[in-house]
Amino acid sequence: MAKLSLTLPIQPSETLPSYCSRIAAVNGIGSASEFSAHFGFSFDRLAKGWHADMEIFAELVGKRPNQLHLSQLAQFRKTVETYGGVFTREFIDTDRCRICPACILNDIGPKYAFHRAYGRAEWMLRFVHTCPDHGIPLIRLASDRRIASDFATQLRAIIRTIEFHANEPLSNSPTGLQNYVINRVRGGKLQSIWLDGFAIQAAAHFTELLGAVIRDGSEPDLESFISNDWIEVADIGFEIAKKGKAAVRTALKAFLAFKPTGHRIRASVFFGRLSAELVERYDQPGYFDLAKFLEEVALSRYPKLVTDLPI
Repeated sequence: MAKLSLTLPIQPSETLPSYCSRIAAVNGIGSASEFSAHFGFSFDRLAKGWHADMEIFAELVGKRPNQLHLSQLAQFRKTVETYGGVFTREFIDTDRCRICPACILNDIGPKYAFHRAYGRAEWMLRFVHTCPDHGIPLIRLASDRRIASDFATQLRAIIRTIEFHANEPLSNSPTGLQNYVINRVRGGKLQSIWLDGFAIQAAAHFTELLGAVIRDGSEPDLESFISNDWIEVADIGFEIAKKGKAAVRTALKAFLAFKPTGHRIRASVFFGRLSAELVERYDQPGYFDLAKFLEEVALSRYPKLVTDLPI
């Protein structure tokens, strides 16, 4: 198969579906699905990380498949694998498009060249709330989930909305955990902190939960949290976690002050929702080790602790 005469460079942290969408746009084709049908592969399968479709697309743009590996999103039933790590569906959204409107306007320029605007992998993550470059809140596009990955097509339809939101006031929210997550998703150099030893989702989720129980007590009402709550508790948790294991242990020991009644003492008695959330996901990377860490903290005060984890 011959290489296309019109191609574009793939951008840092750009997802593969976004890149395909832009290639379709620069070649004057109305949608990525129509483009892929012309050349014998499926855009939907490409967006889900199918290797056969990626190989065809790579040949079209004059690249080897491994050159596109960093941008691939391998979607399975409950998980999405990115270059920076694996996320479950509750923490990464592939069905709806999130963007920074200021980034988009900067990408397309004054001539509205939509093929220049690209989707960043970090915009898909629940842990990321504001644009790291412009400091404004990300917005979620209300669109058909079936075309959520067709970036250029979506932008053309809602450019006025994007222009409106580009003037949102700057956020004063802290971004310590968010920047940490973005750096890991982009494959940046690790910060050599305690969190580096855990899978990225578990590390970020634990940090949020730690901040939540520090702020609200052992049973925070997580279901009522809005974006600003998650930002606040993430900052509280990250300020502790970035100082290392000893700092986290010290913060958790404050929850051991009361003496529980009953003979079967468990870590969840002290750490409540923090423990429950970790144990619920014990079979996902990193969660089991963090749940064991909570039990080790409780064991230092109560040697007869009963585990919450399946044996």
